[in-house]
Amino acid sequence: MCEKEAWAVCSWQQIRAALVFLLILAVLLAYSGAGWAQVEQAGKKDGHDEKKLAVQHWAWASAQALVAAGIGGEELEAAVASEEGQGLDEAISPLEWNAYVAGATGSDPGPGEVGDERYWFYVYTASEDSGTRSVVSRGYAIAGLAKIGNMFGLVPGSGGPLQHLLRFPDWRWLDEKGYAELWESMIALGLVSGYPDGTLRPEKPLTRGEAAVLLKGWLELRDEKGSKN
Repeated sequence: MCEKEAWAVCSWQQIRAALVFLLILAVLLAYSGAGWAQVEQAGKKDGHDEKKLAVQHWAWASAQALVAAGIGGEELEAAVASEEGQGLDEAISPLEWNAYVAGATGSDPGPGEVGDERYWFYVYTASEDSGTRSVVSRGYAIAGLAKIGNMFGLVPGSGGPLQHLLRFPDWRWLDEKGYAELWESMIALGLVSGYPDGTLRPEKPLTRGEAAVLLKGWLELRDEKGSKN
């Protein structure tokens, strides 16, 4: 009889311990679920779940800044809405680049009338090789943005010595195209820094992500100089 009572007490203690364990486990699971829900909710902003952007494209923040400023079309908006900046590594078209710059300068995209400001914006953004190209080279885009910056008093005119450009091994392509002094100014202002391998790759097509970073830096320079005036 005593052995049966001892067995019953022992069994009850095991059952009670199991119940306590299950209760603690349930509390922990409930707390964890609530905490994750708060994290998920905090990550949602303007309909975009930032929690999903664990691996963010290097140009995503610049693209987001342009879209927030009303610059860029459907392609850039789609890149910002995607989880990994889809489309930011694609080459940008001349008309798309022209639309970006037009939006940044408060102008309308397109060729405009010969000689007016809009006309020159088009010449400096979409007329590479007389408008026959389907993509924009980095060399042409950055040189054109330097010319537009000069129109606004942001980028100094060409004519100075090549102090910064010569440290890049592929600078001669720019010199052959007549872009060397324009690129020198952009490098000196910190708007162009080159690739990690020390090259500029001016002949390569400008990607949508590079365009976003370049134009965001140009806008920041405009705002900085505007605040000093």
